Amino acid sequence: MFKMIKLNFHLSLTPYIRLSFALTTSLFISNAHQGFSQTLELFEDQVLITNMAAPWGFTFINNDEVLFTEKQGKLYRYSISTSTLNEITGVPQVSLNGQGGLLDVALHPDFNNNNFVYLTYAVSATGGQTTALGRGNLVGNQLQNFQELFRALPIRNSGQHFGSRIVFDNNNMLYMSVGDRGAQNEAQNKNNHLGKVLRFNDDGSVPASNPLVGIPNTQPEIYCWGNRNIQGMAMHPTTGEIYAHEHGPMGGDELNLIKPNTNYGWPAVTFGINYDGTPITPDTTLPGMELPLTYWVPSIAPSGMTFIKNGQPNNEADILIGALAGKHIHWVKLEDNIKVASSQSMNNYARFRDIRQAPDGKVYAMTEAPNSFVRLRVSGLNSISASSNNTEDTEKRAIHPNPSFGESTLSFYVENNQFVSVNVFSSGGALLSNLVAKPFSNGKHVLPLNTEKWPAGLYYVEINKGGLKSTLNYIKH
Repeated sequence: MFKMIKLNFHLSLTPYIRLSFALTTSLFISNAHQGFSQTLELFEDQVLITNMAAPWGFTFINNDEVLFTEKQGKLYRYSISTSTLNEITGVPQVSLNGQGGLLDVALHPDFNNNNFVYLTYAVSATGGQTTALGRGNLVGNQLQNFQELFRALPIRNSGQHFGSRIVFDNNNMLYMSVGDRGAQNEAQNKNNHLGKVLRFNDDGSVPASNPLVGIPNTQPEIYCWGNRNIQGMAMHPTTGEIYAHEHGPMGGDELNLIKPNTNYGWPAVTFGINYDGTPITPDTTLPGMELPLTYWVPSIAPSGMTFIKNGQPNNEADILIGALAGKHIHWVKLEDNIKVASSQSMNNYARFRDIRQAPDGKVYAMTEAPNSFVRLRVSGLNSISASSNNTEDTEKRAIHPNPSFGESTLSFYVENNQFVSVNVFSSGGALLSNLVAKPFSNGKHVLPLNTEKWPAGLYYVEINKGGLKSTLNYIKH
């Protein structure tokens, strides 16, 4: 009875009051977590590039080299140590229209062997434009043999909501977001690609395990639907799950855990309203539609996101999100996919278009107005700062071979006489084995990791040295 009364009260409010009530409720819930005092802050460390033209996405080749896109259709390779900037040739022609242009860039997980670079971009076609996915081989400063792998349908003559981010998971599956192109009702239509997250094999083909394969009147590339315009997507570094945030209309930006065969509700449900102040729908939730992990009212216009890899337990996540309208970096702390804390840093610094953590743990961002590439300092994490220049410990923690067929070794380094425990967890977080729990002397130590009797899949090896935890991924063939 109480639940029904609460719902009717909420829906009877005017749109403005209803959104304020939702925001207050959200803040109350997020602050109700007891005993959590961590606050993360970011600061400008060094501005590395200032003469950019509408930067959109970037990724790291290694600790020193970055690939980044400019919406006008240019791809660049930049060396941080030498400040060397080179334009990459062989990029496809893009349609520069409104929010469309050259968008995200990502490397194949096995880039060191195949040199595959993936791009999402707007292309012209009969009737308008759409979002496409393609890849080529990066050879020096040239993208060779570029091939379009996919283009979203239908074609629309609109400059709105192209998306689009690219993420690979631990199985080399590629996830691509496509916005609703301003045709909001199409996000609920499973017979097109608009307002969806799509999943592909690395060659652009459709995985047989996609949830809608073989179902009439649907598109087999669809992984989930009901998304307005996703411009931030990333993989959890330990669980391998995909998370994404999307732009709401006036209010109602969302952070979601991306699940297969799931409806995220847009536009049937939303915490936002139309830009003229009128309601889009009276509903913020309906049966069969997934609620967000958190949402923002008023809108921050999120763009770009990254997980801070810093030895957190598997059930925790520290996420950094760029904010365009909010002109700040937003930090969200999750425990068991419940928001327990958040904060804003670098308020009014710029419109943050993309943010990433480099392989060495440093954090970088790309901004608009001014258009720049910036290295950031991070403070406030309970363990080692993600902006630390010391990567020695990371380099000395390793599983070899990885992947393997069941026989590997785990090596780690102890700087002081410490009590060390090593646990192995399944991809679902279940404890499978306690390898060791005892004091270790200074120096390097090697432990056997025998998984011959375990099924193939992804596992997590947690090393706890005196209370400081770090996690390594291990893949069993």
